[in-house]
Amino acid sequence: MIPVLAAVLLAGFLASCGGGGDGGAGTAALATVGQSAATPAADSQKAEDGATLRKPAEDPSLCTVEIYGDSIMAFNGTAVVPSMMLQLVRPNLLVLADHSVAGMRLADLAPVFPGLPRSAHFVIIENGVIDAWQGKNINTVINEYYAIIQRVRDEGRIPVLTGFSHQALGGQLDYFDLLRRDFYDTIVQAIAINTNTAFADWGRVPFYGAWDLVDFVHPNKNYSDRLIGQLAMTLDPLTTNCTNILAPAG
Repeated sequence: MIPVLAAVLLAGFLASCGGGGDGGAGTAALATVGQSAATPAADSQKAEDGATLRKPAEDPSLCTVEIYGDSIMAFNGTAVVPSMMLQLVRPNLLVLADHSVAGMRLADLAPVFPGLPRSAHFVIIENGVIDAWQGKNINTVINEYYAIIQRVRDEGRIPVLTGFSHQALGGQLDYFDLLRRDFYDTIVQAIAINTNTAFADWGRVPFYGAWDLVDFVHPNKNYSDRLIGQLAMTLDPLTTNCTNILAPAG
């Protein structure tokens, strides 16, 4: 069932833009493209620099993250990809795997998602903006998000939606592609509200147009870092029991 807010937004959008159909795109192969591994040391040990090493939590598995996304989550124009930056800015969390793949639509992820192995406590979903550009049927998009969120919860994990970063006119995107991005992002926010799912709201992160992009689509390092900072702050209230692995000695 379409949420009430989503239905109202959909009616307004269709009245003004005439709706949209599914776009065609090849299905990308889902693979882990990055993995961070860090093992917390035992309590009360001393590092050479005088810092006290301690566990991130009573149950470290509750401080773990896995990421699903497309090239916006996988790439920022540098060797320090977004998942690495999340690990750097939040060392109290352990990024177990980054499953982001260039070209991975929500439509590609949703059918295979139930069969993919996961072990992290927090599961971040960035996919969906490609589906928006292509004008994929909004009812299908809503159902796919709901199914992924429910699957994550059925596994005893916590889903987190990022929403969509911004793009600029130029390259492969036209004005209507950007309008669809805006509308579908509003729908993702409605889904997050209606399902009580953490929402990073990437659309609210300061964006300075093409200056912030590598190629009119992909965030450069500065914009990507702001997006990851917003994601990190969204995770903070959910991870209050996750203390830094390296803490100053008392």
